[in-house]
Amino acid sequence: MTQATLCFVFGGNPRQRILLGYKKRGFGQGKYDGFGGKIQQGESVLQAALRELNEEAGLSAQPADLTPFGVIKFIFPYKPAWNHMVHIFVVGEWRGTPMESEEMRPEWFDLSEIPFTQMWDDSRYWLPDLLAGRKIEATFIMNEDNDTVKDYNIKAL
Repeated sequence: MTQATLCFVFGGNPRQRILLGYKKRGFGQGKYDGFGGKIQQGESVLQAALRELNEEAGLSAQPADLTPFGVIKFIFPYKPAWNHMVHIFVVGEWRGTPMESEEMRPEWFDLSEIPFTQMWDDSRYWLPDLLAGRKIEATFIMNEDNDTVKDYNIKAL
């Protein structure tokens, strides 16, 4: 199972908007999501999260700026190579201006206008917990289309 990270950046105090990236290529192409990716050999989870945030959105942060939200296991029974264990973080402080990369195009959304229909199907189940500050541990089993949720379990931490 691939180990990966996913970071969510917010704007405003209190939070008024969320920065999502439109995936231009690769896994998740055509969808909006947070910023993250695979943990490379020799990297810690935090190092990977910080590296991916910088590579995909052009933002810098320190380990202390990341708050763990939870871990989500994604199971793709019809495409097991896509199985992921994703460590999710909220980025409390960050530096820089969001910039488009080869892989992602960052875009701000008001919290009331999150494009759930343009995200992975699972996001509508667990992202509201993140927005409410509730930490979770979850498992999502995907359908044969490898896109929609067949079954899921979310446990509050």
